[in-house]
Amino acid sequence: MHRRGNVSYGPNKNEPLDRASVWIEQEIAIAAYILRTAKNDLLTAAYIEKGVALEGLRVLLNLNPMEFTTNDQIITDLKTRLNTWHNSSERDSFGELQLEVFPGNEGGVQVKKLSPILTCKGSRANEYSCTLEIPEPLLSFNTAFNMLEVKRRHAGYRRFQATEMTKQNQPLVRDNPVKMLTQDVAIVHLTNEQKEQVLGQNVLVFADIGDHTYSLTKSCTEIFAEMQRAQKDEIEGPDTRFGYFHFKNKPENPLCPRCYQSIPQKVVYMGPRDQRAGGIMRFCPVCNFTVTEVIAPDVNRQTDHNPLTYGLGIK
Repeated sequence: MHRRGNVSYGPNKNEPLDRASVWIEQEIAIAAYILRTAKNDLLTAAYIEKGVALEGLRVLLNLNPMEFTTNDQIITDLKTRLNTWHNSSERDSFGELQLEVFPGNEGGVQVKKLSPILTCKGSRANEYSCTLEIPEPLLSFNTAFNMLEVKRRHAGYRRFQATEMTKQNQPLVRDNPVKMLTQDVAIVHLTNEQKEQVLGQNVLVFADIGDHTYSLTKSCTEIFAEMQRAQKDEIEGPDTRFGYFHFKNKPENPLCPRCYQSIPQKVVYMGPRDQRAGGIMRFCPVCNFTVTEVIAPDVNRQTDHNPLTYGLGIK
């Protein structure tokens, strides 16, 4: 961004500033769009002449441009940067990186299981690695320690890494896909505001097979699209008998009514029917909400199945 001219703002034209070319604003906007929507990395280097003011999209984007006074400073810095850049994509003739996403249930919480998969297409590789970067809110439902977690690189993202050492130094064999790691993520435990924010973020995956570098990006909206549709269109209830909710295609698997109607909303399956002294019961594995579906013949007591009053002392 070279200085192109001086303009003045304000009613009395007493707010002058030095402006760069208006074309650079369009180039930056296009670059930002590609980076946001494309599946590959877009490596950029920004330079700004000393004294040029912030305008347009540059006010909103964190470009961290290098300030210069002579063109020689740009050339020197760019040569250094280019030596560290590597073109990156999901696949080439030597290998391929994929991200497998499939549903699961952990501790009664509906999750998506993310598994990066590496495939070597050339000769066997003895050195390889894979890094998964996930928006932090998607992991807040689980406080367990993960041995594969490494130092963060981006604020708001947690980072997990697997290498040939974590795979017992087993080589990547030609055309033999290897699942590098699996990480559970969830969205049902978040508030609506948190959901809206995290659905605008991406999961980032990076990998190396020998000297070859790969990367891919998958949006959280895409990862949780099926779950979002399911919660909106495929859940019925509450039933009049026990107050259960359920997926239309799984009427025999009730959802916890307390979790489903709580804030933030959680979609949690009730546990299996359990024979106890008081009768046949189900327990929620998350909030421990209890429903007695069949009262034992020798038990004479009332059971409140109303999820709105249970445990609140309201009759």
